[in-house]
Amino acid sequence: MDKFKGLFLLFKGAPSWINFVSGIGVSLLLLLSWSCQESTIEPEVFGSVFGEVLLTDENVPIEMATISTNPPTSSIFTDVDGRFVLEDIPEGTYSLRAEKSGFLTTVSTVSVFGDRDASVIIRLAKDSLENYPPTIPMAVAPADGSVSLPVNISLEWSAEDPDEEDIITYSVLLFNEDQSQSFVVAEDIEETSTELTALDYGTNYFWQVIANDGKNDPVYSAVWGFSTETFPDLRYLYAKSENGIYDIYASDELGNAIRLTENGASNWRPRMNPQRTKIAYISNFNIDPQLYIMDRDGNNQVQVTEIPISSTGNQFELDFAWSPDGTQLLYMANAKLYTINMDGSGLSLFAQAPFGFTFAECDWTEQGNNVAARTVGVNVYNSSMFVIDEDGEYTSQFFSDIPGSSGGPMFSIAGDKVLYTHDVSGFESADGRQLDSRIFIRDLNNNTVLDISYGKENGTNDLDPRFSPDGSKIIFLNTNNDGISQRDIWIMDVDGSNRELLFENAEMPEWK
Repeated sequence: MDKFKGLFLLFKGAPSWINFVSGIGVSLLLLLSWSCQESTIEPEVFGSVFGEVLLTDENVPIEMATISTNPPTSSIFTDVDGRFVLEDIPEGTYSLRAEKSGFLTTVSTVSVFGDRDASVIIRLAKDSLENYPPTIPMAVAPADGSVSLPVNISLEWSAEDPDEEDIITYSVLLFNEDQSQSFVVAEDIEETSTELTALDYGTNYFWQVIANDGKNDPVYSAVWGFSTETFPDLRYLYAKSENGIYDIYASDELGNAIRLTENGASNWRPRMNPQRTKIAYISNFNIDPQLYIMDRDGNNQVQVTEIPISSTGNQFELDFAWSPDGTQLLYMANAKLYTINMDGSGLSLFAQAPFGFTFAECDWTEQGNNVAARTVGVNVYNSSMFVIDEDGEYTSQFFSDIPGSSGGPMFSIAGDKVLYTHDVSGFESADGRQLDSRIFIRDLNNNTVLDISYGKENGTNDLDPRFSPDGSKIIFLNTNNDGISQRDIWIMDVDGSNRELLFENAEMPEWK
């Protein structure tokens, strides 16, 4: 004790620098004493949150809702089932925020405990004050730029509306080739498709879809294009009567037919020009029967004549002919036989019928530029057939007036034969009924006649024969002789063999 006391007195009397050194020593002693104590730091713990976002009152999962936390951890989206997982977030209490366009934002509280999973269900209500327009419609079929499509097709598209309770209606516009005109082909429909029928062949079309939810401005799609196939090479033409009205059809040999006329009037007796580019026909669209011309696909129907085509008897039995070069038409107006240019100009008298007779049918051959014509008297059974030269002069009579009705004529390809019909029964009645009409081929050089209807069924009539383009076959009409039965088109070899039904319920055949 005396030693410490002496040491204290020593320091007490020491200079100030000694006091400073002694202060450092005391501090070191305290630091050493603190460092010797045990550490007590608590470790950080983590948990997870599993949750679902559902539509209020319906338990319908909401996909792609954004989930975020406060205090911030991470931000994620709900899956297709409306579920989400927040993993490895520090223990604590968080506010979960769920939001999606079109819904009211909802905030929920969840507590996270270490090494435990918390679960939560968040319900979102739709925002009744916010409504979104449909998405822009997208083409499904046909694809933009499609070519050679059928003339009967289905247009299909797709679109969605963020507001699921909204009903989307669609209108579809069809544009012409230069998009200068549009036509509404569907209006305010809920389906995402519409059918187009009887489009023009070989034509470019454009279409557009308009989506409307009734709450926002309509949404317009892009304009898409497609083109139709070219008109098929249909070599058969015929007329068909439905409800007392005739229309003209083109067909292949399998009966795949296309209707070429439909104007509420009767259109009959189709005749194709030698170039196979135009079809002439008779129509009573303007009351009186007149000659018309149209394209092979039925487009561009134009009236040619102003003086009606006419004769004694049934107007539906009238016939006419193209000139061999296809620039003119030869037709009758009672006792006069006219030529007229296909554009309606150049009307010229070609020939005059004998006194008391009118022209009924005619044909024009390139060989010698001759015309074959049939004339009828006041009594339609009074019938004769003649050859007329290019100057309108009668050069020969190859069929004289004999009992029974007759029909035709048509030149063969070589111009040396004619095809016609005659009712060999000789029956004559006021209504023009025939009992046994047969097809004949007459050789103009030796005046021999061949009956090629030997295979015809008894009680029927063969009528309206036409040579095939190569001259090897005959196309014709056959029907029961009661005058009221169905008329059908048949085909046979030029010698009358191999008769075969071609088209049912059809008449006035043409084959080019």
